[in-house]
Amino acid sequence: MLTLARAVAIALLLPAAALAETLTVDEFRRELVGLPLCGTPMTGPLAGKSLCTVHLPDGTAILAGSGLLVRGVWDVEDGHICRRNAHEPPERRRCVDYERSDAEHYRNSDGVEFCLGPCPVAPTPAAPSTAAAPASPAASAEAASAAPPAAGAESPKP
Repeated sequence: MLTLARAVAIALLLPAAALAETLTVDEFRRELVGLPLCGTPMTGPLAGKSLCTVHLPDGTAILAGSGLLVRGVWDVEDGHICRRNAHEPPERRRCVDYERSDAEHYRNSDGVEFCLGPCPVAPTPAAPSTAAAPASPAASAEAASAAPPAAGAESPKP
């Protein structure tokens, strides 16, 4: 018999599951190819690094961020997006699926969440200052352009 607590838990999980939609290869090509997929992997050799991956229409891919620039290749096999570093043999490629989390966020089947970059960076609280002079517009623009991309990057291989 279904307990009330279990029924509530199931009811709360259903809307979240309904939001995630696995992308077809055509949807991946239409929605994500040529755009930076940015975020921060939580596991693997690049865990904690802000990165962006761009899958280009010609089958090449570029991973950049946190002082890295890696070139790779991508293709499709059995409805999955497969990629590897350019210097690796084809058998080293990794295949994943992509799903839409919401209108602006995606996730791959490795669990890496990302957004279409550049992703908004959460504002950091300003430190108390004894100087009352406002920052110049040039200084503000420079600080904004130096901010790293935010969460959800692709897996380490482009």
